[in-house]
Amino acid sequence: MRNNSIVLPTLLLSLKNFLVFSILFYLPLHFSNMGFSGLQIGILLSTFAITSFASSFLAGLLSDRFPVRYLSSISFFLLMVFLLSFSLTDNFWIILASFFIGGLGNNIADISLTSFVLKVTEKKDSGKRLGLFTTVKTLASGLGALTGGLLLAYLAFKNVFMVLAVIFFITMVFTLLVKKIGTFRYSLEHYRGDLWKREVFFFTMLIFFFTMHWGAEGTSYSLLLKENFGLDQSSLALYIGTVWLFFGMFIYYISRKIQDTTSLKRIIYPGIVFSGAGHILFVIPSLPVSYLFRLVHEFGDAAFEMFLLVGIHRYFPTERIGGTSGVVLTVTIAGRLVGSLVFGPMGDVWGYQYPFIISGILTLMCLFIVKQCEW
Repeated sequence: MRNNSIVLPTLLLSLKNFLVFSILFYLPLHFSNMGFSGLQIGILLSTFAITSFASSFLAGLLSDRFPVRYLSSISFFLLMVFLLSFSLTDNFWIILASFFIGGLGNNIADISLTSFVLKVTEKKDSGKRLGLFTTVKTLASGLGALTGGLLLAYLAFKNVFMVLAVIFFITMVFTLLVKKIGTFRYSLEHYRGDLWKREVFFFTMLIFFFTMHWGAEGTSYSLLLKENFGLDQSSLALYIGTVWLFFGMFIYYISRKIQDTTSLKRIIYPGIVFSGAGHILFVIPSLPVSYLFRLVHEFGDAAFEMFLLVGIHRYFPTERIGGTSGVVLTVTIAGRLVGSLVFGPMGDVWGYQYPFIISGILTLMCLFIVKQCEW
């Protein structure tokens, strides 16, 4: 029964991912067409990350103390406002404020619904159940990227923004149907005790450096494919969308291999190698070769996704998993944020291949952190 209660949260988070990812990868193209510089694009996407960074622990703490149904409904409303504003203005400063609102809404949805799933998932065979949860929401992201990209081949950006905002408004009512579960009120000292451990320190350090490459993807992925490979909007959608669908299938495959006794090292070692090497090599100027190494990279990232969720589920007490997972997710956002600030301007000045080469090397260097761990 407990595991049946994850169905609606999984569907809601999947819907949110479908809608957000249907536009997220293409925003640099939109802003570039508007005349924004690489630095401005990096600032906008970094604001999305900064907001998430600042709000993650608070969102997790609230997830432990208040029903998730109310938090998720607020998040859907904020995301509606975020997308609606894009269809109404071209002003950089208003768009910057919208990214603050969108980052907050996206983060509340991610943390509240994910922490709910972590809380109601039993320890036995948790890898397989969490893998299915991650697979569904990832496939939704891929379908969103594919669908949104194809829509943009026929509709103006502002029309797509309006459609997505309306869908968020309509589906807000379903967030109120999420099951209520027990809530807890712990002091901050309890959370500090959960986090102040050597294995957790290396866990979070690895997460930070690994997720820096997400900043390169957020600022330069679609621009690389457009400028270096000459892809039009439909081809971009097919490339990015199908890659995400494979990503979801990779997550499911890896999750089926994880047992209760599987060490975290066995999950993350191949993840780092495949992710880093694939990230570097997918910039090779041959579309079939690029696509192949992009899949190699996504296999590595799929292993990282399972490493992240299984690690949180194993290391932190269930009743405080909202706050502690919020801290861990803050670290992923910090990595993305730093990556956006570093790699956004780099791609604009040096060329869009360099953010991926350098961030891929940084990913491979995470192997040195794993060697220090006793997971």
